[in-house]
Amino acid sequence: MKLSGSKFLIITILILLIPIYGNWKLIVSGEKTEGVVVKIIEEKSGMLLSFYSVIAYEANQKKYVLRGPENVEYPIGKKFQILHSKEDPQDAIIFSIKGFYFNKYASVSVVLFILWIAFYLSFSPKSENRDSEKQKKNSNNKTPRKKLL
Repeated sequence: MKLSGSKFLIITILILLIPIYGNWKLIVSGEKTEGVVVKIIEEKSGMLLSFYSVIAYEANQKKYVLRGPENVEYPIGKKFQILHSKEDPQDAIIFSIKGFYFNKYASVSVVLFILWIAFYLSFSPKSENRDSEKQKKNSNNKTPRKKLL
């Protein structure tokens, strides 16, 4: 099976758009509000140390908090645009590229991207050039020359 470069590019773009698609409902019909970093929390699990910026925002006259991306530290007092659901204001993201790509859908996108690259490299048109020397010898009835270093 041979895949053209354009098919590869289209599928790669679709995979990279998964985090945006996962937040599509918020992007289209969510409400914007302003959030402020109020504190930074550290979590230690075993040998790993992670930290998060806690962002407070207000929706429907109630206060909510949003955990920022893992291991991305924002200064206390920094302001952000927050997108939240009208029905469930706790369903919220930071309205930025980092907010779209550092969320629960990012891991799915990364795994699919790695699998897609491995698949493409296995079946790409250039993979025919990756034959072993034994296969080349059998197909050409010639011994390939070895390069001297």
